[in-house]
Amino acid sequence: MRRYFFNLTNGIRTVVDADGVQLEDEEAVRLEALEMVADLREESHITGTDTDWSGWRVIVRDENGCECFEVKF
Repeated sequence: MRRYFFNLTNGIRTVVDADGVQLEDEEAVRLEALEMVADLREESHITGTDTDWSGWRVIVRDENGCECFEVKF
């Protein structure tokens, strides 16, 4: 299994995933990214912070640092 890193950015701020996650294939990586976006949106709604995620995206990189794809909020 390969390790993938899910970094968050809005072009100004970046939150780096230093640990990453080992996943089996690209489909699992895409699902992980989509779940991350959904979880962050739900969490901000539940906590009442209602964070404005517009402009943010998840940039997924493999263990070699190559960008695999990105998911926009």
